[in-house]
Amino acid sequence: MRVRQLLIDSYTRMGREFNWETRRWEGWYWTITDAERDTPMRGSQAHIWETAEGQILGAAVPEEPGDLSILIHPDYRALEEDILTWAEDHLAVTHETGQRQLRTWAFDWDTDRQDRLRRHGFVANSSDCFQHRRRLASDPVDDVPLPEGYSLRSITATNEDVEGWVTCTNATFGQTYLPEMHRNFQVDSPSHNYDLHIVAVAPDGTFAAFAGLTVDDTNRTATFEPVGTHPDHRRKGLARAAMYEGIRRLQALGRADVVYVANWGTAEAGQFYAAIGMAHYATLTAWDKIF
Repeated sequence: MRVRQLLIDSYTRMGREFNWETRRWEGWYWTITDAERDTPMRGSQAHIWETAEGQILGAAVPEEPGDLSILIHPDYRALEEDILTWAEDHLAVTHETGQRQLRTWAFDWDTDRQDRLRRHGFVANSSDCFQHRRRLASDPVDDVPLPEGYSLRSITATNEDVEGWVTCTNATFGQTYLPEMHRNFQVDSPSHNYDLHIVAVAPDGTFAAFAGLTVDDTNRTATFEPVGTHPDHRRKGLARAAMYEGIRRLQALGRADVVYVANWGTAEAGQFYAAIGMAHYATLTAWDKIF
C-alpha cells in the first residue's frame, strides 16, 4: 500500500503518468494464486528504497524476468543510479549468448532517465514500446449498435463471471491465468470496481469482449486495463462498445477528468484507440543492456 501511495503522489507532483498507474501495480501485486496469497514472501521480488521513517522513495519491480520497472519519487531521481546498479546485480537474466541482459523503460520526454541509461550502457530499442493515450472523461461517446444476440453488462462477484472473464482474457492475450488469480485481484485490489468492468456477452452466454476501468480518486484519473476481444468475436465493434459503456458509467459517477490507456506500439492497436478519441501523448520505450 505504501508503494501504491508513491504512485498516487508522484502523479500529483508531475501532473502526468510518470511511474506505473495504480492499476498496473495492483495487477502485479494482487493477481496471484491462493498459495502465493498466503505466503509472507509475496511481493518480495520487488526491492524498495525508503527513509528511516518508512517513506518509500523508490522501488525496483521485475514485471517479468530481466524486465525492470523503476518506480521513483520525483524529488529523489538520483536514486535511479542505485536502482539500476542493484538491478544489474539482482534482476538481469542470462542472454542466449551467455551474456547478462537487463531491460528497463523510459518515456520519450524523460531525458533525465535516458541520459542515465546511456551512462549505464543501455541502448534504446525503438521497436518495443507502448503508446500512452488519453481523452477527457467528459467527451461524448457514440452509441455503438451491437450485433444481434450480443449484450453489455458489468461483471459480478460470482465464480461463473470469474471463470468467464479468465477464459476470455486468456484466449485474447494468450495467457494461462487461473480463475483464482483473477478472483484474488478482484477481492484484494483496493481500486477494483465491478461496475466499471464491462463485458460483451455473446448469444451463447460466453464473454466475447471486455473493458475494465480503474479510478485514481486522488488525481481524478481513470485507466482502461484490460481491453480486448475474444478471437472468435472480433470485427464486430464489441470492445469499442464496452469501452464506451465504461466511459458513460464513469461520467455518471463524476469521479475522473481524464481517461488513459496504453497499447503495445502496433499500428492496428493505435488506430483502434485513436478512433475512439484516445489521443497519443507519450511513448514508453524499452532500453536494453547486454553485459
